[in-house]
Amino acid sequence: MKKIDPLLALTTAALSLPVFAGNPPTEKEISLRASSYKEDDISKTSVLSGSPERYKIDKTHFRLLTPIGSNWSTEINTSQEVMSGASPWGTFSGSDEQPSLIMSGATIKDKRTEVGVSITNYQDNASYGVTLGTSHEDDYKSRSIGLSAGWDLNNMSTLGIGFSFSDDDIEPTDAKKFGRIQQAKKQTRSFSVSWTQIINANSLLFSGLTYTNKEGFLSDPYKLRDTRPDKKSEWAASLKYRIFIDSKNAALHLNYRLYNDGFGINSHTVNAEWHQNISLRWKISPRIRYYSQSQADFYLDADDFSLPKTVNQSSDHRLSGYGAITAGIQANYELSGWKIKVGFDRYISDNHYGHDSSRYSHPALLDFNLTSLGIEYKF
Repeated sequence: MKKIDPLLALTTAALSLPVFAGNPPTEKEISLRASSYKEDDISKTSVLSGSPERYKIDKTHFRLLTPIGSNWSTEINTSQEVMSGASPWGTFSGSDEQPSLIMSGATIKDKRTEVGVSITNYQDNASYGVTLGTSHEDDYKSRSIGLSAGWDLNNMSTLGIGFSFSDDDIEPTDAKKFGRIQQAKKQTRSFSVSWTQIINANSLLFSGLTYTNKEGFLSDPYKLRDTRPDKKSEWAASLKYRIFIDSKNAALHLNYRLYNDGFGINSHTVNAEWHQNISLRWKISPRIRYYSQSQADFYLDADDFSLPKTVNQSSDHRLSGYGAITAGIQANYELSGWKIKVGFDRYISDNHYGHDSSRYSHPALLDFNLTSLGIEYKF
């Protein structure tokens, strides 16, 4: 069996990393991907009222990349999500102090549409990009802009920087009926810097640092009691290592991310993927991911209605201390410019999996399946 060129494999891997100052595309690329996301239902013994049914989300994504002349390219991304199910409204302590849930009915239905347009200019040793985006759903509208630049310093190293800004409008449904806020705003600014280093013909290393600042309404308007600070800073540092192993005709991808924010949450994420070439057309990629986070400073196991509404508190499971494990696999098939991808992932979470877990495992912590199918074509 003919082996894959390791340098070509590494170049492809590098192009998937943020801000790689490479040559402009010479072919058009078009892709369509569909995914189905299904959360496991909550145990009925953990639900005081409402439906134990969780979210089901079907998503389609379309992408078109087109070269313009010899120094420009444009990229269009559109996606649509259709979701339905029930959502946690609040958390209460029972006689055994174990938290139980107040759920909505299984009547939540929403649709989200996202559109993004990017244009990139390529110079001899640099690239510069601009991205405009918009997202719309029944209760949320967002507009965003992103700027990026990358410089190839010595054919072995690439420096990248980026900035993004989003302006969001929040208009919760049934606001008057349930006493929710009727309208609010949120703004997000993010700055990033990265360094990609080709180590040798078979390996490269990416390192990046991102700072994000959020201001405005950061609470969850659908919770019975949820009050969060109106400002949050976030720091994230990441390392990504790629190596092609000749003897195995395969590539190993290792990722690590360290995160800390102004809510008091710190987290660790570790990913490992093995990309095994079966033939020139087939590739199988098993993967595993571990995630762990501490709880927010104002997280409570159960809502405390004796506290004033001005005091920060939240029983949102996403702010608890917990850990999660994801295991998955993807199969790729390539033929005459076509590429077909089929993937499956299983995600499970529990407070015992975390490095700094909360006192109780939140009953709304997620377990879910994600199935995806994608088709790409170059011409």
